Amino acid sequence: MKLLLQEYQPKEWGGLTTKNHLSAAFGNLTQKASTLTSMVFASNYNLIDFGAYLKSISTPIYLDSDDDFIWDLMNSEEKNVPLIEARIDNTAIVPTDKTGFNYSRFQLVFPEAYFFDVNIIEGHKHEYQIRILDDARPEGSYWVYDCELVTGDALLFIPYEELLPGTKFSKLYSGVESTLSKKGGKVRYSTPFKMKNLFTRLRMEDTVPGNMISRPMGFTIQVRDPRTNSIIKTNLWQQYRDWEFDRQYIQEKNYMLYYSRINRAPDGTFKNKGKSGYEYSQGAGLRQQIETSSTAFYPVRNFTIKGFLNVVLDLATNRLPFDKRQFLVRTGERGLIQASEQIAKYGEQFFEPIRSVNQFISMSSSGDAEFKGQFKSFRGPNGVVFDFMLDPIKDDPIINKIPHPDGGTAESYTYDILDIGTTNGERNISMVYQRGMEDIKGYEPGLRNPFVADYSMIQNNIMSNPIDGYVHHRFFMGGVKVTDPTKCLVYKCAI
Repeated sequence: MKLLLQEYQPKEWGGLTTKNHLSAAFGNLTQKASTLTSMVFASNYNLIDFGAYLKSISTPIYLDSDDDFIWDLMNSEEKNVPLIEARIDNTAIVPTDKTGFNYSRFQLVFPEAYFFDVNIIEGHKHEYQIRILDDARPEGSYWVYDCELVTGDALLFIPYEELLPGTKFSKLYSGVESTLSKKGGKVRYSTPFKMKNLFTRLRMEDTVPGNMISRPMGFTIQVRDPRTNSIIKTNLWQQYRDWEFDRQYIQEKNYMLYYSRINRAPDGTFKNKGKSGYEYSQGAGLRQQIETSSTAFYPVRNFTIKGFLNVVLDLATNRLPFDKRQFLVRTGERGLIQASEQIAKYGEQFFEPIRSVNQFISMSSSGDAEFKGQFKSFRGPNGVVFDFMLDPIKDDPIINKIPHPDGGTAESYTYDILDIGTTNGERNISMVYQRGMEDIKGYEPGLRNPFVADYSMIQNNIMSNPIDGYVHHRFFMGGVKVTDPTKCLVYKCAI
């Protein structure tokens, strides 16, 4: 992309930087109107350290080794079981059959022995309650139950379309007779299942020649320090290099924690190899842990806060009490605007005109008005609370390449709905580290290094290599643990 008034294309390079690079890149320009160089597309440099953010909302988990980390999760005992087949006299039913007519017996086939003798079960409609007459008998990998309708109407039967394969059945209760009952329904139990993730490792390095230490660049650059979020100005290559190194390190760490995808093969091994010849492994980032469990779509240009509320209620109903339904929603800048507009529209059914809720403010006696405010929080019915938060990663056009017809990236309109509450007393989303190995930073000194101010005063300079310069290293190892990913959701436009 070339800007209006742009004279030259920017030159880019990677790795070792010498004074010749600076000369070739910047040269000796005549008559500068300003010695301050601004960073084009500064939004790309406005980084939020995602790892630091996760640490701020929950206490990190520190482990003693870099082995896989596991946690237990348990499903509810209650569930639906899909029907494999319905039979009369052990023959598959046909559309003309009247299953259960005149108290006749029939058979239901399921993929597991989930129900027990004397259970009362039902399919999609409450009108057809079915009594299990005996425990299941195995038939290959399936289980067959003898059944009858529970009814006082001899003419009642179950229509064929209510017994199609895939129809979901659930247990209601265990019904017994009033006199000398002999048997009750059995209790089902479930053991926790294991969830397992692994650490991902990130390493960067840069070699700096000794004669680049404290070397002026011939111009001043204004940047935002990613560690302090403050604006700094410098004309020294070393300071700019340090800033750029840290910026790219934090950006790579953000991408890793958010978008890393596990590479473990079905046999439990890793097929990728690193430079050392040993296996390369990486864990599942936040997005993969959420989207593989819960992803929903809304039509392009048809996002509504009511539709958003409906998908979140599916997460919360019968799982979260009314006072525990607070969700953090991370989205891009376009998503924030879209959500704010829809919250305002939703509110019009309660406030008319919208000015009555102080959406406009008069700025002068002449009546000039200024729009103010943006909705970033929504308290809906049944205790649901959304707090919308900007996620700059979603607006990065470099890694989010699919555009949206209304502008920006399609990812900017994606909403990551995060339950940051607790699951069985544990934070639902946490950073995981090996104790003492969270973030390693080091310098490999050669003949010169940035920590010596006056070499004329040193008689015995400690060096790790004979090169006139030093190597800057950074290493991060960590992972994200989503205790119960079914409490979170990725809600995206259907592009």
